[in-house]
Amino acid sequence: MSNVAKNQDWFKLDNSAKIFPSVSNYKETNTFRVTISLTEKINPENLQKAVDIILERYPMFRVKLKKGLFWNYFDYNSKPFLIREMTYRICGEMNPKENNGYLFKVIYRNKDVAIEMFHSLADGGGVMMLLKSLVYEYLLLEGKNVKPDNLVLTKNEKPEYEEYEDANVKYYNKKNRKHVSEERAYRIKGTQIVDNNTGIISGILKTSEILKLSRENNMTITEYLASVLMYIIYKTQLQYRESIKSNQKPVKIFIPVNLRKHFPSKTLRNFTNFIKTKMYMNKPDITFEEIKKLVKKQFKQGIQKDELIRKMSENVAFEKNIFLRITPYFLKNFVLKIGYNMLGIKLNTMSLTNIGKFAFPESMKPYIVDLTATINAGRFNTVNCAVVSYEEKFKITFSRSIIETTIEKEFFRFLTSKGLEVEIESNFVEEYA
Repeated sequence: MSNVAKNQDWFKLDNSAKIFPSVSNYKETNTFRVTISLTEKINPENLQKAVDIILERYPMFRVKLKKGLFWNYFDYNSKPFLIREMTYRICGEMNPKENNGYLFKVIYRNKDVAIEMFHSLADGGGVMMLLKSLVYEYLLLEGKNVKPDNLVLTKNEKPEYEEYEDANVKYYNKKNRKHVSEERAYRIKGTQIVDNNTGIISGILKTSEILKLSRENNMTITEYLASVLMYIIYKTQLQYRESIKSNQKPVKIFIPVNLRKHFPSKTLRNFTNFIKTKMYMNKPDITFEEIKKLVKKQFKQGIQKDELIRKMSENVAFEKNIFLRITPYFLKNFVLKIGYNMLGIKLNTMSLTNIGKFAFPESMKPYIVDLTATINAGRFNTVNCAVVSYEEKFKITFSRSIIETTIEKEFFRFLTSKGLEVEIESNFVEEYA
């Protein structure tokens, strides 16, 4: 049987995606952005042509969201996809009426081109492939001599069935689906930025230096950064606040895990699980070494294949429940919204998303300067963090829905105190908010 996918008029949302249409709104957008900075100013005409080309290669993104009797589904979108200039709004609501029904945007400004994606459509792994293909086709149209070198999906390749698959269901194990209850997490509070604008502060480091520092601490980069975040939240939010120590909720960092590194899958849809670091910080003398030890232990436990399958299977089992399956969507939608607002949104203090290392063909590297990953910050998770690396540039980007920047400042001060050089960028949201 051929492994080439035929054009599909419609297909189901993957298991991870089904909750997002119900719980997303103007404040909790569940969108993320990946930006590539090039050496030359963007040519909008060729960028539009490149988008039209890759939508033929990636038909799973040429869709609109439709309401079914029991669940939402994706339907083929025949409307034109239009690129647009980048504005000050970052990771805003993906409003289908403003976007011809599409669930992602391609935006540009000066030398930057970005894809902003609604999480129902894909995760960071899928967007990485889509963005690389877009830039590759754009550079070809600009007359650059670039080659894919098996690192980029091009218009000459046909979509495969595996790119459409819901890999969560594929690796689901009904015997390993135990539900583990969670308590609410500590919340970082502050003064809300007006009009749901987002503050951005990025720190650019050398990849080799942060890798060396992490190895000196016998940790991966993600483990080390999670430990620093936990420590900074403790030092800036909790250590000297005696009034809340007797009733303090745990600090919990949500860290997405790309399951393609643990299970053989080519899916371009959502295939992400998570690890959580968790600590009750109700003592006056918690050390960084103590936090590192706990984080490393929790990462080791969370990354076990049986645990990843358990979390995956717990979600799939919920979807497969016979009573849920026969419940009309309008009732499911109501229940999901209530449950998410009452508890789901409050289970994490913040997110730390490591998109990973972008690998480009050698022929493309002379035209690429920088990459940035950004995730939405909402009304409960007021500060979030995204990481991406390219060659020797390692970029850590904080997004926030509050004015206060104490956590970001102390985080980068901590890294500089360890001997790292950090270049800071900001969108200076205070100037227009």
